[in-house]
Amino acid sequence: MPKNAALQILALCLVPLVSACEPTSGAAPANPALGTLGGAAAGGALGSMLGSGSGNTASIVGGALLGGIAGNQLVDRPVEQQQRMQAERSRDLAVQRQLDYERQSKLQADQVAREIEERRLFEEWKRERAGGGSQSGSSAGS
Repeated sequence: MPKNAALQILALCLVPLVSACEPTSGAAPANPALGTLGGAAAGGALGSMLGSGSGNTASIVGGALLGGIAGNQLVDRPVEQQQRMQAERSRDLAVQRQLDYERQSKLQADQVAREIEERRLFEEWKRERAGGGSQSGSSAGS
């Protein structure tokens, strides 16, 4: 393979590696195997470019293996870790929203119970006052 073609293949293989490193906020999650595949392709192209003669196949396979391992370690693992952390944050937020909802519901239920009790006490006080006022008025007139 001519060196110029190998460099073009290497450049094409590095584009997915670089794009896989970019954060994906709100977009679909990155393919976790993209780094491994891109690294293997880049390593194979580099092995093809560096290898010469009958050992060319071994150079391509070795380069692809090393590139795949490097792509997995440098791109795929961080992407997977980022996705796990994002999922954990989403779960934490959902739990926090549920706890906030339950706390607010309890506070509202307590407030309604207090208002009902205050209303009951007020009505009881009005009945006592209305009943006590007529009794004291009739005893004062006698």
